[in-house]
Amino acid sequence: MGEKSLQVTNHPGEFNTCLIIMIATIVWVQWSSFLLSVVWGIGLILIIYTMFKLRSVRKISIQINDTAIVALIMVIGYMLYHSSGEIIKNGLAGHDAWAIILSRLSLILFVLPFALAAILTKEKPLYLATGSWGKTIHFPWIFRGLLKDPIWRFMLIFLVNVCAIFSFFIDWGQPQFLDLIGYALSFALINAVLEELLWRGYILSHFVSGFGELKGLVIAGSTFGLYHYHLGFSWPVCLLFSIFGIMMGGVAIRSKGLAPVMVMHFVMNVLFVLSGMIL
Repeated sequence: MGEKSLQVTNHPGEFNTCLIIMIATIVWVQWSSFLLSVVWGIGLILIIYTMFKLRSVRKISIQINDTAIVALIMVIGYMLYHSSGEIIKNGLAGHDAWAIILSRLSLILFVLPFALAAILTKEKPLYLATGSWGKTIHFPWIFRGLLKDPIWRFMLIFLVNVCAIFSFFIDWGQPQFLDLIGYALSFALINAVLEELLWRGYILSHFVSGFGELKGLVIAGSTFGLYHYHLGFSWPVCLLFSIFGIMMGGVAIRSKGLAPVMVMHFVMNVLFVLSGMIL
């Protein structure tokens, strides 16, 4: 018997509304000041409160209400993470590599509100597990395609090709290249583990539970890509990261866990550092 996709029925317009809420929130908190982010959070609280009150009067969209709650948690987590990261960077001024590595540990503060919310609501995230390397993945559309392979072989082919492409953009003879490798490995390990826990472990799991695999994937993947703006990437590059985020989310869905996508994320981050895209 083949694997069945998670099927969820939603009211018209719910998906578009929730996608807009998530995109608007992640764009706003990166683009605006701390105070304006607080104002946005208060606005979300008012939306949640109003919709809660309306429940006793007429039927409302639970998905939109839940998305407003997720967006509020995102505002809180991002503010904690970003403020802590800035403190670390300022305290380690002049030590750029260590400042960046340690500031990535602040992602723990981004993950923490989502973890606490899952505990309080007793929600069991779908993909907060190791995952299987033997599950089937399709090429080129992950869920559909003429070719299909076990995830381990798909990942091997993907990573070999990506490494081959990036090899042309890496200055192999640059001074202190071994130090750069050490920095790349440290950065990539912290970043891959914590970002995957956040974006695929909690956020993707939530939206797949509410909207099904494909729609949940679009919401989580799009938001993930746009979140990279504060790291110094332009909006067009962030849109490319959204496509990559959708692909990584697809791997998490097919494997039913995070191990394969963490490896994928780790290797990509190492290549980004070695090629000079991240420093």
